[in-house]
Amino acid sequence: MDFTSGLALLARCQAGVYDLVVGGLPDAPANKPTRELAIQVGEDAEPDTTVWTVGSNPSVAFSRIPAIVARRLSEGGKLQVIVPAVTPGGPRTRYVMDVDPSSQAIAETLTACGRPIVDAREERADQIEGNGQDGLPPAVTWRTMPRPSFPESVRGRSPRLGYVTLSCVTEDDGGLTDCVTESEQPGGYNLGLAVQRSLPRARLKLTDEAAANGRPLGGRLITFTVNFRMEG
Repeated sequence: MDFTSGLALLARCQAGVYDLVVGGLPDAPANKPTRELAIQVGEDAEPDTTVWTVGSNPSVAFSRIPAIVARRLSEGGKLQVIVPAVTPGGPRTRYVMDVDPSSQAIAETLTACGRPIVDAREERADQIEGNGQDGLPPAVTWRTMPRPSFPESVRGRSPRLGYVTLSCVTEDDGGLTDCVTESEQPGGYNLGLAVQRSLPRARLKLTDEAAANGRPLGGRLITFTVNFRMEG
């Protein structure tokens, strides 16, 4: 979708990989691999701030949780994209545009990639905790961390850096279930598969502050990001 503001929004499925891409943004600061964008759909909704990966062109960004954000967009209505100030004390940038209700194009791209238009996990949870940030959302911490192995090279090549963003449902004992790889970069190296294989042994616990609130650990839908770095 292209808008008169100069912003371009692209939802796509390529080789089984789902992407949500925004172009035409103010350039991200140099050497910043991620940026936050706030998305608001509808007049009465609150903006949701999520983490996006900066593309090779600094005016382009890729959502770390593309299917989750796309499902919100498919509801249609007035869309606002709010870009935080690029420099301290600088102005925010706000784009306002209309998206057709129940956008068929977005629904088709989700279906093409095997992503549900309505995610039952989101329906069961009262909220999604986390926004694609590095590490875990604030309410939980690792009791036993996942320890994925760096995958074998593909056609003799291995990435030096990478990340995987996942969404999972928490269990009462701190285990993770119903996990979905929301995004991974670079693609084609099975980074997401490597993390998923390490999750059965991982366990979470509530932070002291979250435990004091009385809400149980089990039944939460969380997003988190695991980073890869090859040393040497």
